[in-house]
Amino acid sequence: MENLLQDPSKFDDKTLQKLREVEHFLRKWNKNINLVSEQDEPTVWERHIVDSVQLMPFFKEVNKLADMGSGVGLPAVPLAIACPDIDVFAIEPRQKKAALMAELIREIRIPNLHVLSERVEKVFLSHMDVVCCRAFGEFTRDARLAYKMLKPGGLFMTFKTAEETNIPQGYDKVDNYPYHLPGNPRRYFIVIATKTGEM
Repeated sequence: MENLLQDPSKFDDKTLQKLREVEHFLRKWNKNINLVSEQDEPTVWERHIVDSVQLMPFFKEVNKLADMGSGVGLPAVPLAIACPDIDVFAIEPRQKKAALMAELIREIRIPNLHVLSERVEKVFLSHMDVVCCRAFGEFTRDARLAYKMLKPGGLFMTFKTAEETNIPQGYDKVDNYPYHLPGNPRRYFIVIATKTGEM
């Protein structure tokens, strides 16, 4: 798939099968709970699952990852399936969505995914290699929330529709990586901020 940072068609059959099960699960529950917007439902695979795994090329020796404001598990669920050796912590304060994620973990069997039904500000996680979020909030605010959970030199990763050039306090640098989703002319960005290495 041209212009993707991570092409999911390269995944092994077992991983692809599980990701397709997530797509089916989201479509099934969307009729009752409106998990994704009506206009996004026909493109759940591209817009939500393929999009979620675009972080993967930037994982270097990642053992622990936290997803802030995970909703029903995007990007946490696809990342946990595609990266079974990473412990993924999905932070979601809304009980209904957290419960749905727990159901998804049981149904599809994702043992490395852990749901924390709590506000990000109240979560006690530390020394994460990566903290990420998708459709969560403003870049600088999100970077500040991620900061306390990251190890020195850890990466804050987020999905944006425009480049970010401001370096948040406590971070060394910000990098922007553009990509296109299949069948979508819009350009998206993975934005990565590196936490300052010193304690």
